[in-house]
Amino acid sequence: MKSISLVCTVHGERGQASIAELLAILNRIQPEVIFLELPTNALDHFFNTRTKSNLESAAVRLYLESKRAELVPVDLPQPEDEFFNDYRYLQTAIDNHSSDSRRLFTWHRNYVREHGFSYLNSEHCSNMWSDIYSDELATIQRLGDPNLKRISDQWSERNDLRENEMLKNIALSCKTKSFGKAVFLIGAAHRQSIINKSKRYSDEAHDCIRWDFSCGTN
Repeated sequence: MKSISLVCTVHGERGQASIAELLAILNRIQPEVIFLELPTNALDHFFNTRTKSNLESAAVRLYLESKRAELVPVDLPQPEDEFFNDYRYLQTAIDNHSSDSRRLFTWHRNYVREHGFSYLNSEHCSNMWSDIYSDELATIQRLGDPNLKRISDQWSERNDLRENEMLKNIALSCKTKSFGKAVFLIGAAHRQSIINKSKRYSDEAHDCIRWDFSCGTN
């Protein structure tokens, strides 16, 4: 049985959500495999040439200075820039027309800064993201703009595909690799969906996965 700790994170440091805190979590879990929210072609940029960096890659590089672990990128290839430009347009529209959205994001950022990974890996965070998504859909419906609806649908569909691909690749690794403990580092916005989907992909791996959603506190 292979133990996989889901560790939800943010991509940039904010208060208690720091490189040092994520490194402490990794040292506590001591994973032999680290599943990364990265496509295969991005691994070199973050860990070899280091032309790119984020909170996760910085913490993992520090972990690898004293521990051995295999890095396994599990995400789909990144879409074209237009996809992200469209989503920024959607976010701006929601922010301009919803005081609830602005308030929810302010609360979320404050909780991340003050409580770090204990918040990011909590039901509270999952509920916050559920409220954010609900407000987004309600605002789009109220505005009646089909272009905003198209962008939102595309973003949701893309995230669903990505989560399925990442869990499928993790299940495949569990069937083909020999290890005892692993972590899966992923943005906190995916937390509840990953938890909901995890059992199906664990079953596909013939029950060789035991998920730990406690952020390594067990």
